[in-house]
Order: sequence, then structure tokens, then C-alpha cells
Amino acid sequence: MSLFRRHQRRSGLSAGITIPELLVTAVLIVILGTIVISNVLTSWRSAQASELAVQLAGWLEEISRRPEVSGTSCTVTFTTGTLNSNAVLAQVSPTSCAVQPSFRVTALYGNRPLSVGASTNTVVFTPRQAITSSNDIQVRLAILNQAPVRCVRLSATLGLIRLGRNDATPATTTDDCPAASFDII
Repeated sequence: MSLFRRHQRRSGLSAGITIPELLVTAVLIVILGTIVISNVLTSWRSAQASELAVQLAGWLEEISRRPEVSGTSCTVTFTTGTLNSNAVLAQVSPTSCAVQPSFRVTALYGNRPLSVGASTNTVVFTPRQAITSSNDIQVRLAILNQAPVRCVRLSATLGLIRLGRNDATPATTTDDCPAASFDII
């Protein structure tokens, strides 16, 4: 007879998993699952917000070049607050300044609200590929009003368009992206 069976017979214990062991295992699985799901959702929001920021920067880049060709200024107006799918995030006037006169939140983001903040609601691009503002203009984007925040910055006078990020703080429409996080596109 094996040593294990002798020990079993003497102690009266059966070989198997006890209820406390099963509960501890279940709790650990739930905790690990929660951590994984949280990380996946944060990565998803980051990718979605980054994609939206790149699309907005591209749209603004197109508009910034139009005044040089047409000789007239182009004014972009941003919509701030909470926006849903297909809402207008920005529009340009005159409409001849862009192939698409308005930039909309695409259906890609589904029913998830987008929080938008801007340091100013309007920016004017001049024929010299510059903006009329003496201060940098920053547009902040956050999905579900949660971190991470993605920013599109137009530098004062020159109108250079840069993309930035703020992954460290909870997202609100007033959270800025730190200056060191911006890249020129």
C-alpha cells in the first residue's frame, strides 16, 4: 500500500479540492480577469483616441494649405463638450477650404461618447500657412471621458500641427497634454 493511501486512511481525509481552496482559486481568477479586461479597454480607448487625433490633424493639415492656394483665410470652429457618433467635431468656412467642410466623429467609435475640449473654439488659417492666434491652440480628445487623452496642437503664429498624449491623468476636457509629448506630423 502506498504511503499516500496509508496517510489517507489514518487521517480520514479524502483526496480532493476543498471548498475554501476552490473559492480562493475563483477569487484569484476573477481578480486577474478584471485586471486583464481593464488593460484591454484602456488599450482600446488609446487606439481609438489616437486614430481620431490623427484624422483630425490630417483634416486640419489640408485646411492649413488651402489659403495659400486660394488667397483667402479659412476659419475652423470646434465643437466642445460631449459628442456622440456622427456629431460635428469641427467645421470650416468658407466650405471651399476643404473637401469635407465638416469633421465628424465617425461611427467607428459607436455609441461611446467623445469628450472634446479646446483652448479656443475658433482658429483662422491665413494664406501664409499660419494661424492668427498668438497662443498655441490645443484640442483635447478622450473617449468615455477617461484616460488616455489625445491632443492636437496648433502652434501659435506658424500653425504647425502636432499630436500629443496624456496617459497619466484622468481625462476631462481640461486635461492638457504635456509639451514634451508632442510630435510634429
